[in-house]
Amino acid sequence: MSNIVVSTWSFVRPANITAYASGQLVANSTTAGSVVPMTFTVRNENIGSIVRRIRMRKTSTGVSGSAFRVHLYNTLPTVTNGDGGVWLSTQSGYIGAFDVTIDKAFSDGSSGQGVPVSTTGVDVNLIYGTVYGLVEARGAYTPVSGETITVELEVVCDPID
Repeated sequence: MSNIVVSTWSFVRPANITAYASGQLVANSTTAGSVVPMTFTVRNENIGSIVRRIRMRKTSTGVSGSAFRVHLYNTLPTVTNGDGGVWLSTQSGYIGAFDVTIDKAFSDGSSGQGVPVSTTGVDVNLIYGTVYGLVEARGAYTPVSGETITVELEVVCDPID
């Protein structure tokens, strides 16, 4: 029987309300050299794992234009631009991506979930250990200044014998 593990990372966006266009990076800093990719611990053993789903939450309640793509890497990516710039990173270690639509508004935030994009097949296979991520806007999204974004990877891990 497989184990399901949830690995979570949160970051705070810059203190601005500059609207994103599709294809722009959503990150913790407007300066490329200061962008910290999300870091997820999937499994420490040398065992394969599969990301089944990604859940995403934000502290703002608006859902208009809240379409995102979460890119995953098995090595730390180098980011060319900061928040609001075009999503552009190194190709090395790229695993695949998930499209996430935040479509549920609550009184204290909003949330949604997503599955792998069609070009990566049904599942995104991971080796093990640490996985890195970057968020790309896929809609015309106007953020709230300094909002917190939380991304959760739902990972199916093979059992340990």
